[in-house]
Amino acid sequence: MFSNAPITSCSDCALGQAAGENQCNFAPLTLHSGAVLCAQGERARAVYFVKAGLVSLSTAAASGAELTLMVRGPASLLCMETMRGQSSPVEVRALSRVRLCSLPAEEMKRWIGPLRSPAQAIVELLLEESGAQRTDVNFREGSCLRRVARFALAYTTFLAERPEAIRKQVLARMLGMRPETLSRCLTRLERMGAIDASLGVRVQYPRVLSAIAYSSN
Repeated sequence: MFSNAPITSCSDCALGQAAGENQCNFAPLTLHSGAVLCAQGERARAVYFVKAGLVSLSTAAASGAELTLMVRGPASLLCMETMRGQSSPVEVRALSRVRLCSLPAEEMKRWIGPLRSPAQAIVELLLEESGAQRTDVNFREGSCLRRVARFALAYTTFLAERPEAIRKQVLARMLGMRPETLSRCLTRLERMGAIDASLGVRVQYPRVLSAIAYSSN
């Protein structure tokens, strides 16, 4: 899993460092929980770099059945396929409130420049790290209880009561269940002693939650 720690300044940002003494052309963008950056099958307007918050990458079949859900966080590059004129294979949506930097595809190409440029080296490193993240959990696999347990185990800080929190309606949709089903799952996990849901969601016993999240039942 990636670090949930936000990138708070350009000096700490890999893209800002790649810009060096030149002005960084990436434009800041803030989106609230539930906002769509790009729909599946459509071409993204820009390349996005996550500075803070969580973004979901989800796929659905032609029938409308939701198949997969992956999560990306700070230092993730998204929608790079738009530079090749390709449509997005996933829906990209803000899970929590997110802070992003964006750059149109053609400007991104010019910014990366020739082979072996500092910018290209940084982009390749970010893509390599992002590729490693693709081995992470599909949060739509298994029973509703296991889905909620896995997500709470990985991202409990984003379920707490704070501005960056994920709205329950958004999380329920992303996990492929109704809001009332999500509420019932949280209640069950609390009764089992795995979490405390009195104020947001906080993990009480990680081992208990992990056993539920990755049980074979």
